[in-house]
Amino acid sequence: MIVRNLKPGCNPNCRTCSHREFTKEQSLAQKQYFITKTLIKWDDVFYPIISVEEHKRWNYRTSVTLASMWDGENWIFGTKSFDEVIPIPLCPVHHPLVNKTVEILSSKLPPYEEFPLAFIVISKAQCTLIVKRKEASVDWLTHSLINDLKHNGIDTLWIHCNPSAGRRLFEKGGWINLFGEPYSFDSNGFVYGPTSFQQQLQELYFASLNKAEDFLMPDVNTVVVDLYCGTGTSLRRWRQKNVPSIGVETSGEAIECAAINARGANLLRGSCRLRIPQLTQWVIQQLFLSKQILLYTNPPRTGMEPEVLEWIVKVARPQRIAYLSCSPGTLSKNLQFLTNYRYRVKGIQPYDFFPQTHHVECLALLERQ
Repeated sequence: MIVRNLKPGCNPNCRTCSHREFTKEQSLAQKQYFITKTLIKWDDVFYPIISVEEHKRWNYRTSVTLASMWDGENWIFGTKSFDEVIPIPLCPVHHPLVNKTVEILSSKLPPYEEFPLAFIVISKAQCTLIVKRKEASVDWLTHSLINDLKHNGIDTLWIHCNPSAGRRLFEKGGWINLFGEPYSFDSNGFVYGPTSFQQQLQELYFASLNKAEDFLMPDVNTVVVDLYCGTGTSLRRWRQKNVPSIGVETSGEAIECAAINARGANLLRGSCRLRIPQLTQWVIQQLFLSKQILLYTNPPRTGMEPEVLEWIVKVARPQRIAYLSCSPGTLSKNLQFLTNYRYRVKGIQPYDFFPQTHHVECLALLERQ
């Protein structure tokens, strides 16, 4: 395959950004066509896809997971295709913080025999080296390297010892803090950790939260159930309006961050389907107080579990739902289920959260009839 018109630093063998040769208009048109085709049953309530200005469509990724390979002299970091690591040291989609951190570490880490590095995970100011070993030496860590990383914007450096790295990136144990605090603060004052997921284009993400909030209309007469709540960015919205809220999230780190980011919210750790009994108890208490139930949900690519969908339509029965989806395919299936139970789709707003890629996110707004 011949790849042309690439940005400087873009490796033509990297397959991560499938829209990298498209103009902004071509990329958005293809995404709009894809979601309209996938969600054609509701094409009458579609809004045009929202993106950012051209210069913001590059160098925006501050959180990445890169595979590593020792070439005999230096470490190579990039995407993985089968057993080959495709180097992307100057990726034009990555933020300069990411590219510079990769450059610093490539020549400063020990060779593979001493330090079997599998992946490097950068989450903004938090950097984690995942090593395929039960323990790892830190003799190589010098004050010079620490200063270089800090000067580049890395607040915290971790080693995560995980002999099974590849099947799963992270395990519960094996964490070594080399320097810095366990958590960092982003530019908006939200706490996050080394494994936290955060949307890359905060401008678009906050725009989607604004639209969700405008539709849900949380006030003193309502409560919000926030499923797959992550580190609590959406939960803070409801708490700032003094609206009673409950969030559910599987990650222990994310729950700890949510407790700080959305103080006063009720939090449940675990999968949403396994927390249905606690959610039911909380919802019943709110209904007893004559509160109206609202739902905000941001599930993973697989969508909401069947048990959760059943609970929504038969127990919680929220008056309004704001559903942020990263998969139009699973969103279509979930919307079909919800509309079979007296819910009407009032609008679908697509967002270009990941420019240069084929990914597109949609905010679906539903109301119970």
